[in-house]
Amino acid sequence: MKNKRSLEQMVEYMKSSGTHVPEWLLDINRLSSGAELSRDEMLEYAECFCSQARSVEALTYLIECEERFGLAANGEHIFVHGNVIMQIDKGVIETLLQCQIEATILEKRSADRYISVMQFYLDDRLKRAEEGSTWMVDFIDEVLISGSKFLISGEIPPAKEMH
Repeated sequence: MKNKRSLEQMVEYMKSSGTHVPEWLLDINRLSSGAELSRDEMLEYAECFCSQARSVEALTYLIECEERFGLAANGEHIFVHGNVIMQIDKGVIETLLQCQIEATILEKRSADRYISVMQFYLDDRLKRAEEGSTWMVDFIDEVLISGSKFLISGEIPPAKEMH
């Protein structure tokens, strides 16, 4: 009974959160049945998971930047490299992740769609927890540093250098 109540609480939370969640994930009877997910459900779940993981990564990065650089005078998050200070927000970092990481994975593993992206986010979190990996923060830093260099130089990089 306790598991069923917990399941009901989770479904209520998902409904009230305002986050997009597949309808079948809100069906308590479906979830309680233990039925395996269809391929379409797995793909839909992976896409939903990636949206949440992207949001978590963006927020984690903003916290990391706040610890390293503080906040701008207006209270917004910033990234600092040399004499360049960029105001960044969750949307900027999410877009960066979509364009620089997810698009590349989706291009290389198109049949798996977001399942491969989900595995990437899970693997990165596991390496961070077990090994103290800073790969994600380092990667985002490098993209922002590269962008700041192009802003300063006034040059637009060829598309192949953006991936």
